[in-house]
Amino acid sequence: MPLRPSHSASHERVRAFIAVELDDDVKRALRPAMAKLQERHARADVRWVPESNWHLTVKFLGDVPWLEIGRIGTALQELAAETPAFELEVKGLGAFPPDRSPRIVAAGIGRGAEELAAFHARLEARMAALGYPPENRGFKAHLTLGRVRGRRGNEMLWENLAARGAQAFGESPVEKAVLYQSELESRGARYTALATGRFKLV
Repeated sequence: MPLRPSHSASHERVRAFIAVELDDDVKRALRPAMAKLQERHARADVRWVPESNWHLTVKFLGDVPWLEIGRIGTALQELAAETPAFELEVKGLGAFPPDRSPRIVAAGIGRGAEELAAFHARLEARMAALGYPPENRGFKAHLTLGRVRGRRGNEMLWENLAARGAQAFGESPVEKAVLYQSELESRGARYTALATGRFKLV
């Protein structure tokens, strides 16, 4: 059963998304690289994502009626039970999308990207059957580490990120997907797990 929405959220609708998480070893490997970036580029106009919120979003649902959360959670659990667990390699830092006006700082995905993309495609189909249509843009697996707010002081940051394009941060087992509620607060987003789908261990 999904949790009740938090007291600060509306009891009628919740902002929701589905994501997979990384294990602590990968987060520990990322930690010093991120600390160095933030120290060297303190003037960059980037809002950094706290480590507690590091995850890979697979499907953003938007504002969902609370009464739909049960159906979404059940569909996620059924789909996850049919999906073999796999491993994701976190490799490289960069700006995304890679153009003149990137919106996020992100870590890339190496091995395991195809398995995640396949799960995403099946999840899109399952959510579409519940009335949540697929996104128009293609799926690009990445771990969001910062959100760009403006261009001030970012030029050197992009160069530093480009130099870290091949840096490896390890592999993380992917054994579950989580339906989260997202609440936007002055200090950033706060996430609450509403339902968890566990993948099939092989």
